[in-house]
Amino acid sequence: MKIQSNKETLATSQEKVYDTLVRFTQQAQMPPIPQITNWSSDENGCSFTIDGLVTCRFRLTEQIPYSKVGYHIDTDKNLSADAVIHIGGDATGSTVQLEAEADVPIFLQAIIKGPIEKALNQALVRIKEMAERS
Repeated sequence: MKIQSNKETLATSQEKVYDTLVRFTQQAQMPPIPQITNWSSDENGCSFTIDGLVTCRFRLTEQIPYSKVGYHIDTDKNLSADAVIHIGGDATGSTVQLEAEADVPIFLQAIIKGPIEKALNQALVRIKEMAERS
């Protein structure tokens, strides 16, 4: 199952967005997000718990400077996914869109599509905040 976020315009360069995304997995501390706890990171990625529901481990898998960053995501619920963040833009700013692909049983797809789209769009807002602030 493949799911995409909205496309967001950022008031910052593609380089800054890319650097923010690559450094994300290497940060010792994540900027405060109420739903996120147990943040830890190392040179290979990061892990955290979302609202006590699921623990995720992100591993950086792809880096195409200033245009694409990929992650593999494993969870403690025996679900995994691949996520790609596409970065575009011009001299006035950048655009970002998230895409996730996961093997999900067909009977669950209709149930989880909406929540995953919502999570991708919330992550997009957070990426925008982090990139424009840094």
